[in-house]
Amino acid sequence: MAPVSRLFAAVLVLYALATPGAQQQAADAQSAQPTFRAGVNLVRVDVSVTGRNDEAVADLAASNFLVTEDDLPQRVETAQFVRLSGQAEVNGRDLTIRDREHGIAEAEREDVRLFALFLDDYHIDSHPEVTLRLKRALGSFVDSLQPTDLVVVMDPLTTLDGLTFTRDKWLLRERIRTFKGRRGELVPARSAVEEAQLTQRNVWELRSGVTLSALEALVTHLGGLREGRKSVIFVSQGPPVGRPGSPVYPRLESVLQAANRGNVTVHVLDPRALGSAPFGGAEALARLSLDTGGRSIVNSNTPWERIGQVFSDASAYYLIGYSPSRELTDGKFHRIEVRVTRPGVHVTARRGYWAPPPVELSSSPKPAPDPLLSSALASLVPLDKGRPIDVWVGSAPATDRQTEIQVAWEALPRSPEGSTSVLEIEPFAQGSGASLGAPQSIPSTTAVARFVLEPGPVSFRMTVRAPDGSEVDRWTDRLVVPDYSDDEVELGTPRVYRTRSLLESRRFDGGTESMPTVARHFRRTDRLVIDVPWAASTGPPDVSARLTSRDGVSLTTLPLVSNEGGRARIVLPLVNLAPSTYVVRVDATMGDERATQQVAFTVSQ
Repeated sequence: MAPVSRLFAAVLVLYALATPGAQQQAADAQSAQPTFRAGVNLVRVDVSVTGRNDEAVADLAASNFLVTEDDLPQRVETAQFVRLSGQAEVNGRDLTIRDREHGIAEAEREDVRLFALFLDDYHIDSHPEVTLRLKRALGSFVDSLQPTDLVVVMDPLTTLDGLTFTRDKWLLRERIRTFKGRRGELVPARSAVEEAQLTQRNVWELRSGVTLSALEALVTHLGGLREGRKSVIFVSQGPPVGRPGSPVYPRLESVLQAANRGNVTVHVLDPRALGSAPFGGAEALARLSLDTGGRSIVNSNTPWERIGQVFSDASAYYLIGYSPSRELTDGKFHRIEVRVTRPGVHVTARRGYWAPPPVELSSSPKPAPDPLLSSALASLVPLDKGRPIDVWVGSAPATDRQTEIQVAWEALPRSPEGSTSVLEIEPFAQGSGASLGAPQSIPSTTAVARFVLEPGPVSFRMTVRAPDGSEVDRWTDRLVVPDYSDDEVELGTPRVYRTRSLLESRRFDGGTESMPTVARHFRRTDRLVIDVPWAASTGPPDVSARLTSRDGVSLTTLPLVSNEGGRARIVLPLVNLAPSTYVVRVDATMGDERATQQVAFTVSQ
């Protein structure tokens, strides 16, 4: 096949993937993209409420919001006001983005304003008047960024692997300085994909589809990062989409679906002067801003003066939640209208959302996977969020219907030796932010933090410090403290201890205080001691343990060294195990009730 023919075939494949049917198949395959991240029966909507001088109204309660879905009134159950300034909570925190993974970890933080610039060079004129106005407006955007703000820049040919979040204003200004619109220009081509576009009979229609497909990928990616507001500034004169029923129009609908699923707000910026653009903006721009609750900066002689509205919307908004009074998984679009009881205010919110489709039942359904086994195996895959340490959090039954939370940590191999010394941990209530106990500081090798808490949602503020006391990293983890008081028998989180020599084993067996290991990858020369805390209504439960394969197939029964004092202990030398992945399954029974815990690990040479 000749080179041009191969390029032509490649672009046909790319364009086929941009069609609605193939797009839906790709979306179905992305099971990691949740439709509603706040619970199965709760729809979350972020709402901007502004009063005089476009100032945010900050004192509304859930009862002040009036929500209708498909013209039916809904009961608003939660209303959380979010205010972000872009300023660091703690002076001295290093805000430099170290690598791509660290940027993603920072983007997941709820206390960070997250922006994306989509520079649609396919649909922006190269005329100097347009270019100068555009660069002045984007320069105003960069000047308004605060220390913790995160920005990612994308164009129609940027892949998701090429996205990098940054706080570097110099890099952003350079990207803006070198930007050039290419509306109506076919040469020179930027890549082999663009060369292949030239073989298409309607290259303009193809480029509209490419732009909208890239924008859909961006909002889908942002929607999966976190629940709070994500802001996209779509810089374009508007990709032509035609009328409903045209080949490109479904691409616009797909973008709107993805944005509404992920609570992504799309602001549009058409840099042309007043009177140069259609009234209200092009069809695509009008739909993107209106349907997602974004600002429409079009037909303005001073677009740079309106950039501040984008920051205002990202800095103060309400996150409201309601349970729909209908079947949640019907696969249909549901129109939302949000109002408030206070007069004289302006309310902006997305206009609706697409519910997930109902689950199709087959005639011979496959057996459901063991969720405990799946969870245990998932712990073997590191979630690299760019942090310098790895943290283990476990729970165990405590007295008076409370739960003990334990925290341990280890420095990651990539962290420079001696760069991390202490982890400070402070628990506080989600929502109110009230402290739930005094902060604890633990070194990595000599102690475990312990907090006795009431069951329910809790946040832990984690701060890593260097030996000189300076802050290395800081983040907030959220979890639900389990309730161990409802059943006759309960098992807590298994604690895994590793000894690597005979001396370490003797010290451990002699009662020397040790810290649970965070690692789950071991050598055959290691010995594991697994403690599983339990709670039972009357006396010790009947506890059994066995070693299984990663598929849950039983390999052998494991004897218990002890089963008293609220703890079952298993000792497992790894010398007789071949390199592979294994699971220790622990079952506890009391009468007719059973509790199970599983811990997975990998053995290497």
